[in-house]
Amino acid sequence: MKIGVIGCGEVGILYAGAFHAVCENLYLCDPRPSPRALFFSQQNHVALSTSLGEWLQQTDLVLSCVVGTVSLEVASTAFPYMRRGAMYADMTTCDPAQIREAAVLGERGGINYVDVAIMGAVALGGVKTALLCAGPGAAKLSTLFQTIGAPARTVNNGAPGDAAALKILRSVFTKGLEALAIETFLAAEKQGVTDELYEVLADIDRNPLRSTLESFVRTHLIHAKRRLHEIEEAERLLRESGLPVAVLPGVRALFERTCRYLEHESVHELPATARDAFDWLANGAKRELEVAAPEKAFPSTNVSPGSSKLRRADSA
Repeated sequence: MKIGVIGCGEVGILYAGAFHAVCENLYLCDPRPSPRALFFSQQNHVALSTSLGEWLQQTDLVLSCVVGTVSLEVASTAFPYMRRGAMYADMTTCDPAQIREAAVLGERGGINYVDVAIMGAVALGGVKTALLCAGPGAAKLSTLFQTIGAPARTVNNGAPGDAAALKILRSVFTKGLEALAIETFLAAEKQGVTDELYEVLADIDRNPLRSTLESFVRTHLIHAKRRLHEIEEAERLLRESGLPVAVLPGVRALFERTCRYLEHESVHELPATARDAFDWLANGAKRELEVAAPEKAFPSTNVSPGSSKLRRADSA
């Protein structure tokens, strides 16, 4: 297989090095190659171009490892040079909407476009960093990555953009959890109870992550009002400790929002599933958005107001 790598930064050189040992021919491209890229090219006798061009016709697979801001531009420039049936793996961190747009352009040119999300830090994991692939050629590409020891898997029935969206959503969760951990444990350190706090939180680690998260979501609707008071007390405690409080105000705002929804439509039973709770919360958000800015309201969810599976009763 003949492979081209566009963008010879940390990611590009990492996968170029891994594929160099198993592919028939390797091509590199970077408009401003770094000393590391030049050294790799010279040491391994690999052609290094500074622009996209006819060399792309020789490739069976192209890995795009550029920065996300130029992902669509690079793809649209590369496609006309590539032969029909070739594969293009977009490994950039990019807006899912741009990835979908690039996929449409690729399809028109007969290019097999695959969205590849790097689910971790390659500086730490190297080629062992998990990859998530989405698109018509995702299964084939995952197998190719596995030949170099990269743990790649596909999104079930995934289209281009789905892997990128999942990576962004993962970041929402992990970065939010990171911020919350910092805020929580700074307060624990200030009060000298850090070790005890780990013990108090240990039960969370004993359950599967999905069970824990779905429990949070399902019980949220019934206990939002009570939990809001706990959050207000926690925020007061942190402020009295003289520590900066950044995360809890956002948490409080979310619980206040749910309480507003409950004033319009009360809930008396635990939702049967987390999806039922998601539907109820989405409908509440839709109602608020329609009141605030009707022209920006998003499409309704699967459960219409007044007919939820939650058997909710309208508030007086």
